[in-house]
Amino acid sequence: MPKPTAPPRAGWRELEESLASRWLIWLGGGTMALAAAFFIKLSVEHGWLGPGVRVALGLLAGFGLMVGGEWLRRRPAQRAVAALRPDYVPPALTAAGLFTAFASVYGGFALFDLFAPLVAFALLAALSLVGIGLSLLQGPFIAALGLLAGYVTPLLIPSDNPDAWGLFAYLLALNGAGMAVVLYRRWRWLGWGALAGAALWPLVWMIDPWRSGDALPTGLYLLLTSALFLVPAVLGVVAGTAEDRLAEPAPATGWRRALPDWIRRKQRHPADRLAMMAMRLFGLLFAAVTWSDGHDAVSLSVLTLFALLAMAAGRRTERIAGVAWIAALTVLLSLAPWSLPYVPSSPPPLTAEGQPLIVADPAGYPAEVARFLWVAGGFAALFGIGGFAALWGARRAALWASLSALVPLALLTLAYAQVAPPETAIGWPAAALGLAALLVAGTTPLARHRHRPGAALGLAAFSAGASGAIALGATMTLQEAWLTVALAMQVPVLAWLERRMTLRELRGVALLVAVVVLVRLAINPYVLDYEGYAWIAYGYGLPALGFLVAARLMRTAPDGKGDDLVVMVLEAGALIFTTLMLSLGIHRWMAGSLEAEPSGLTEVALHTLSWLGLALLLAADRRWSARPVAVWGRRLLVLLAAATAFFLHLLGLNPLWNFEWVGTWPVVNRLLLAYGAPAVLLLLYLWYDPPPSRSLRSAAPVLPMLLIATNLALEIRRAFQGPVLNGYEMSDAEWYAYSVGFLLFAVAMLVVGIRFGWGWMRHAGLVLVLAVVAKVFLSDMSDLEGMYRVASFLGLGVSLVGIGWLYQRLLRPPAAGTPPEPPSPADDLPTDNLLDQRTH
Repeated sequence: MPKPTAPPRAGWRELEESLASRWLIWLGGGTMALAAAFFIKLSVEHGWLGPGVRVALGLLAGFGLMVGGEWLRRRPAQRAVAALRPDYVPPALTAAGLFTAFASVYGGFALFDLFAPLVAFALLAALSLVGIGLSLLQGPFIAALGLLAGYVTPLLIPSDNPDAWGLFAYLLALNGAGMAVVLYRRWRWLGWGALAGAALWPLVWMIDPWRSGDALPTGLYLLLTSALFLVPAVLGVVAGTAEDRLAEPAPATGWRRALPDWIRRKQRHPADRLAMMAMRLFGLLFAAVTWSDGHDAVSLSVLTLFALLAMAAGRRTERIAGVAWIAALTVLLSLAPWSLPYVPSSPPPLTAEGQPLIVADPAGYPAEVARFLWVAGGFAALFGIGGFAALWGARRAALWASLSALVPLALLTLAYAQVAPPETAIGWPAAALGLAALLVAGTTPLARHRHRPGAALGLAAFSAGASGAIALGATMTLQEAWLTVALAMQVPVLAWLERRMTLRELRGVALLVAVVVLVRLAINPYVLDYEGYAWIAYGYGLPALGFLVAARLMRTAPDGKGDDLVVMVLEAGALIFTTLMLSLGIHRWMAGSLEAEPSGLTEVALHTLSWLGLALLLAADRRWSARPVAVWGRRLLVLLAAATAFFLHLLGLNPLWNFEWVGTWPVVNRLLLAYGAPAVLLLLYLWYDPPPSRSLRSAAPVLPMLLIATNLALEIRRAFQGPVLNGYEMSDAEWYAYSVGFLLFAVAMLVVGIRFGWGWMRHAGLVLVLAVVAKVFLSDMSDLEGMYRVASFLGLGVSLVGIGWLYQRLLRPPAAGTPPEPPSPADDLPTDNLLDQRTH
């Protein structure tokens, strides 16, 4: 028989119990504290008691309340209540007493000058530590109150001569007490409050009282406090429990399949989250201390200890191994703004006395620059060797391998960006190649243990680092566009390594490199400053070729799962680079400079033709035509070309009102380039890749027909007006030529449309014939004179009769006994059937 469940309590009942057992008790404690404050205020106003007596009574009342709260907590009846539900009466009394005593001490110092600053500070600090100690018996609220009082005390007791050693020693003790409570009672939320106070004070100190020499106490405080906040994560979780196991990443779907597992978000233990956030905050503060100290030896030494602490803690407890990367980023952030003297080309500038303006060391660099290089090299060795040593036997070998491979590369890049003179020395590429050789050598022992968890990712990290170092060495040697070419050549190298070593993890690295190259080549404004034509060919052509090679290598992977997001990005990048190469080459050729505006209709026409030609190539090449990038790429190219043709060719840059020189040759001139050739390419594209919907297939040919008609009209005008179409007078011969030209054009459209079964062209030809008829009867009859009027009507009549004859000949009924031919699939308009029936 199932056990009956207790009926749910009414909401008003729960509210009543909450008010009576919790909130009214806290309100009572606060009221008692306010009563003590009001009594002191009233005694001051009436002069009942002297200052010393008032402060003494306040302290006695405060200690009495604290003792009373602890005495009440120990009573058997109160223990029985606490065994059933949370008991808020004792901590409320203790909190009221703590507040009363704290206010009494501060009032004696600030109002009555009864205590010296040092004595008042000691008393308030002692009350704070008492509150933290009582919290072990009476609950977390007392701990929060004690910590708050401790962090506020230095603000309440100012000093005329602030001392960093005293302040940070006190704060370190307060932080230690708070974290001891967090570790003992597992009040992790209290750790976040302690972190806020511990991180805020160094920032406040660096803003105002900072003096020369404060880097050592501040740095030691940050170092020891960082260790304190790592303790709960390192020791607070019992090894082997469910919380200690690494959270497995969720199965990747969609574009996330291309990302390595180690960058996916995992669930963390609360103590680990506290440790990671503390290291992030203290890392930023370490960087700030290093900047404030001017990168002196003290701050750099403490920064080194911070990096060693992070690596040791991360290797000891691999759930928080990411703190090692936090330390690496802190080092990079600390060294980035190092102010260095200018490194001149040889010979160095001299003073009036003939001495070198910048004192250099024997290696040829100024002393401060040489010091910076030694520091950067030391940190590179620390992370490179330390990460390599830590990865053996580690559960997160990939993280340590990436630290060992990528941090030295990043430091070398930073050093080169900070120091390299205009004439790059040979030592820089030699250093890059040496680093690449070390990373390649590091893959040999790791390859023997590639069956271990994370070893494959470690190999990927070393391979990516070696490839990046080689590209960096090329960057140090080459200039301008070759810099990006060297970076782009990493992509096929990574693809080859991925295929050769079956390291699918390298795809994530290749994706990041590809994105960097795309950003540099596609949206980098500095490429407009490059001079010459050749760099456009190799600066965009070689990356396009490299991306295509890499995409093919990855797409044809042996596991059959090669066609993914990375391949699509590489194919799209190759298409973007090819388009930019054509467009920039045309602009540089026509305008003379990449920074100049487009030169006119001819240049715009060449751009349109290049886009249409590329789209037609993507549609006609059966190896690529079905690829998603090819499908959407050619559609975007055609859309861009169509918009340019309509808004610029037909409207904005039309030579009819733009007065641009169009050439002296008949037919083969700039008009054919701007109107006829784009129309032909558009028609060819529509034949190779017709639009998917019926309505688009019917409407798409309108633009090429409009371009051909414009070409015909402007060509007739060029024949009568010359190469610049700026005349306002029109002769009868020119006006008659429009009728003849468009009538012949309409007849040609009708013939082609009927012959090939293209209904849209036949209908367009009929519409154009009707337009010519309207012109003849509405305009030519009144505007033309003499033989031009006769020729206009005669030509129209002959043409109309001929059109009728063509319809009879080309659409004649089939012979008797011959089954009718099925309609052409290209002619999708229902008018064809009606026309066929009428001709029977």
